Order: sequence, then structure tokens, then C-alpha cells
Amino acid sequence: MAVRSRNRAVQWVVAWLIVGILLGGGFAAAVYSEQLLAAAGLTRSGAPSTIDPELFAPEPTPTADAPTPAGTGLAAAAALPEPGPLPDRLVLEERLNSLDRSELVAQEGATVAIAYEVVDVATGEIVAANGQDLPLIPASNTKTLTALAVMNAFDGSETFATRVLQPAAGQVVLVGGGDPLLRSTPADAGYPQPASTAELAAATAEALLASGQTSVTLGYDASLFTDPGWNATWPDNYRDQVTQLSSLWVDEGRGPDGGPRSRNPALSAAETFAAQLTAAGVAVAGEPTAVPASGAEVARVESLPVHVLVETAMTRSNNSFTEVLGFQLALQTGHPATFEGSVAAIEEQLTALGLWRQGAVLYDASGLSRSNLVTAGMLAEAVRAMASEPRLSVILDGLPTAGVTGTLADRFADDVSSPARGVARAKTGTLSFVSTLAGTTLTADGRLVAFAFIINGPPNGWAARVWADQAAGVVAACGC
Repeated sequence: MAVRSRNRAVQWVVAWLIVGILLGGGFAAAVYSEQLLAAAGLTRSGAPSTIDPELFAPEPTPTADAPTPAGTGLAAAAALPEPGPLPDRLVLEERLNSLDRSELVAQEGATVAIAYEVVDVATGEIVAANGQDLPLIPASNTKTLTALAVMNAFDGSETFATRVLQPAAGQVVLVGGGDPLLRSTPADAGYPQPASTAELAAATAEALLASGQTSVTLGYDASLFTDPGWNATWPDNYRDQVTQLSSLWVDEGRGPDGGPRSRNPALSAAETFAAQLTAAGVAVAGEPTAVPASGAEVARVESLPVHVLVETAMTRSNNSFTEVLGFQLALQTGHPATFEGSVAAIEEQLTALGLWRQGAVLYDASGLSRSNLVTAGMLAEAVRAMASEPRLSVILDGLPTAGVTGTLADRFADDVSSPARGVARAKTGTLSFVSTLAGTTLTADGRLVAFAFIINGPPNGWAARVWADQAAGVVAACGC
């Protein structure tokens, strides 16, 4: 009897623990609680239970006045509040202009420029602005403009193929299609799963062996991109931040575990493929050589769709494959696959969207160039375009959440910026003496607004970052 009483007590403790988690922990706790129920044997049909099922009340019977419970057993998502009034522009600007700038004072002989624009997504009305038409260095927020241009020119479902052709028996050619995420080996886990040369080698070997070919020579073709692949405005010491561009590379020219960036990523990719082909049973004679693509197709692998590539580029803020996307945009819109063609295509797409501004100039797609100049108004209105058009909103899916994920995970920690935590989503941009932040947030009145803050010339980069975070916090807290 004592043992039975102890078991009954344990059952009650576990039951109330689960109920407490469900009531207090939200969605993630609900998932965890379901795991507890499974461990207890309550979610498996016919399985013995370690908890008396009578401890749990039966499901209520739906009535005409009550909504039918969701099949998952989880509460439905909370409805967003109806949008309230627009922020009062004078009040919001006063609050933004009152933020502490004492750490942003320029050194002697230098100047600091702070520009911003906040625009209501629904109406397009500017609710705060200062210096919004001043062309400034955007740093990595150039990617925001590139991503918008790419998604405007593509429908998002397109893929880029890496192929193997055979001009003659005993010869194969590896042809780059400009897949920026092409890997040497499949990713261990997770989504998305990029294509790999390991898969391509296996398919190629299968086809060659089926035709009786056990040895081949290997050529490679990276002629899809005609540019040498290095931007004239990038200093040489940027080679640790961006790979020499090529339409054929694997692992971004660095190897599966990172490492130094290849100066000839196409050759490095061909050498990797040669080793994989040999391991798959087809010996490769000699060294890979650059040759023109020709012959019948033996095998191919396709990149992830463009919309996934764009989202990934924004999430990782990756310089190299954002530049590859710029080259792909150039080809898509009839421009040469060069840096000049890339930036011409970006300007063309932004002009068509009504976003290009006088004085703006781009030299690359990633924002590494300090010669790039855009306005805060351009950035804020570009973000608004993404938030307004469902087809373009995939770009916003790649933005980190303030104080929660990605490059914003360890930010928005003070009292002024904290209202934006978990609410704002934004792209950062950082170079020496440059700090930018552009994204969206809900205000305290439930208005979805797009914002862009650009600071050029601050002697204290940390202080510039804090100021931008606090500015976003002020906007999120605005019930003004």
C-alpha cells in the first residue's frame, strides 16, 4: 500500500509539472511537454501508461459558440492588434535627436554624419527623418539593395546547374554554372541542403562506368563569368573576407572546413572533383586543365532556388556569394557578368522600383567597397518595398531578430534599445568608421514601420552600434 501511494504521488507531481509547463512556457514548452507525455506512454496507442489517464480532464465538446480546437492541441496564434495611429513625426524626431551622441563626436579634422529615415509600411508616409537624402557609405547594407534587385528580376524558383559534359570518349569537362553554395560534400544536416560535387561525381562515375569508361581526362570551364573576379576598389587585405569570384567553386573556395581562400577557385574545384571521381571508380589521368565547354551532358546538380540563395546571403551576410548573385543578376538582365554589369543591373532594378536616388553609386554588390554611396531614404524605402510585396518578403525572412538571432543576438541589451528586442528585424553593416542598421519593427501602437540608420565617421564603432540600436528601440517604443 505504501508503494502504491508513493507511485500515486509521483504521478500527481509529474502531471502538475506538465500542466505548469504548458501554462507558463508557450509553444516551445508545449513541444517539450508532448515529449514528456510520450515518455509517460500517454501518446502511444496501446502502450502502457506510467501515469493514470484519469488525471487529465477529457477534451471539451465544441459548441456553436466555441471555436473547434486545433488538431495539434496547441493554442491558435494570437491575433495581431489592429494598427493604431501613425507616430507623430515631430515627437519621434525629437526623441531620436535627443539620443546621446557624446561618444560619436568626431576627432579633430574629421566629421561624423548621422542620417535616418523611418517610414510607415502601409502608407509610405515618412514618420521621422534626418539627412535622409545624404549619400553615405552603407557597408554591408548594400546587400539589402542587391537582394531586392535580385528578387525583383528573378521569380525566385530558378536554379543554377553545375554540369559535366563529354566532348569525346575518355574526356569530361566540369562546367561551372555560378552556384554560390556548391559544396564539395553534402552538408551533415539541416536545411537548406546545397548541391555538392560529391553527388555530381557519383552520378558521373555511374554513367561513365555504364558505358565502359574507367579512365578519363578532366577539363574545367568557368567562363560563365567574364570578370577576373576581384574588385578594383577592394584593398588586397580583403582577401581574407571575400573569395576571388568564379562561376565554378566549391566551399566558397575555402575547403569544407574553411581555411585560406583560393586565388584560383575553379582549379581547386576541379581538383576536388577529380579526386571524388577517382574515388567513385573512374581514374582521372593527369591534372585538370581549363578548356571550353563542349559535348553531351553526362550529369548535373542544381543549386538551391534563387529565393533560398538570397535569404541565405542575408542571414549569413556573406560577401562572396552575394557578389556571385550580383553576377547572376547581370546575366539575367542582359548585362555582362562583371562588377560593372552587376552594379548596372542593381541600379536598373532599383530605378524600376522607384528607389534609386540622385548621388547614389555602387561599385560592388556586397558592400565591401568604401566607394559605395546610398541614402538612408533609399534603404528605408527598399525595406518598405520588401515588407509591402509578398514576393519580395522572403528577403526579410533572412534578417536576424533584435536581441535574439544572428548578428543581432548580443545587441539591444540596454533600457533604451530593449523595446526592440524580439520585435525588430534588421540587417547590419559595419566597416571601419561606418555603422548601419536597416529593417522593420512594430511600434507600441501596432504600426509596422521600416527604418534605416547610417552613421559615417564615428571614432567609436561600438558607440555607433549602440546608438543605432537605441534609435530602433525608440521607434519600437513609440506610442506617440
